[in-house]
Amino acid sequence: MNNSLNSKTFGQFLLSIGITSILAFIFLIIFFANYFNDIESLYIFGSINDTLGSLEAVLSAVLAPILIFSLSKRWIWLNLIGAILSWIGAFIVTLDSLMAGDIISKNTASILGIKYGFPPLLTMHDLHYGFGLIGVWLIILNLQAIQSKSWPVHLIGLGFATGIFMAIGLIGSPAALGFVFLYPIWCIWLGRRILKNERKATING
Repeated sequence: MNNSLNSKTFGQFLLSIGITSILAFIFLIIFFANYFNDIESLYIFGSINDTLGSLEAVLSAVLAPILIFSLSKRWIWLNLIGAILSWIGAFIVTLDSLMAGDIISKNTASILGIKYGFPPLLTMHDLHYGFGLIGVWLIILNLQAIQSKSWPVHLIGLGFATGIFMAIGLIGSPAALGFVFLYPIWCIWLGRRILKNERKATING
């Protein structure tokens, strides 16, 4: 990784994405458990889950261009495409979260999608498409990691698997295995590795 960049910031950012994803999953479990008890005060956990899912996507989109260009300056256009896809994905996930929370209607989301150049299908439903696009970025990112030999093979393998399981959301298949389970594991693993290397560099320096 480019030493001119603050590795500690990268590590903390990745950990925050992983933790946000885990919290979203926990609140989702609480929300669905409420169906068996019908406790009105617990319905808010559904909205919290939507908000955290949107935050996870936005944080990923913020990190995407910085992280992908820090690995390698080659394949500039491919890197740029990956970053743009992550931004579009975050936009779609955010719209889906707003619709799920009844903050905006599906018709409004469709109008916004058309206004900003996205097909209505991608803005009407659902977050699997959004995270699918982020998954494509993740695949491109790990291709760069192979080329630059920046990360361990097992970490890159997990990154590819995560990206593929997220990307299947683009063909209408559930992508939850990717963005609910594998993505936070990958983020936390990479984040911890970066922080560990940063501590070693500080001690040795």
